[in-house]
Amino acid sequence: MKTPNDILHARLTFLSHFPHNQRATATNFLLQAIRAGCNEPNQVVGYALETACRRCHLEAAQTFLSLFENNPEALLAGARWALWWESLSPEEKRRFREGRAEEAIERWMEQNPPTDRQLAYLNRLGYRGPTPANRLEASRLIDELVKGVRHA
Repeated sequence: MKTPNDILHARLTFLSHFPHNQRATATNFLLQAIRAGCNEPNQVVGYALETACRRCHLEAAQTFLSLFENNPEALLAGARWALWWESLSPEEKRRFREGRAEEAIERWMEQNPPTDRQLAYLNRLGYRGPTPANRLEASRLIDELVKGVRHA
């Protein structure tokens, strides 16, 4: 599933204002607004602000309210993303989550050197090329040698 770049940018614009431990709560403020019937970004933000006021004991609510004062466009960006997200079918959401998980795993693999087990397996498979730079490269080489799978 291809996600529109402007939607990804809107999501990141919104989330960048929250520490990781507050992001789920802040996102849920927006999603609750849509599930309550709001269907325009301004409506979503208004409803979410009311929710944040009622839950002001939460750090995420305080950050959310502060964001409204300092950067309301970031809240509107988050609302646009949330409206897009809620327009997806459950199957589309599942595919999107799976794709993001796969991307995250690949990014992690690219940042780590190949394991000794990967290198030993490549050797047993008869690979004699240059040492793979990272776990992802080693994994792809193994796929090519074992399954005949060629990665782009």
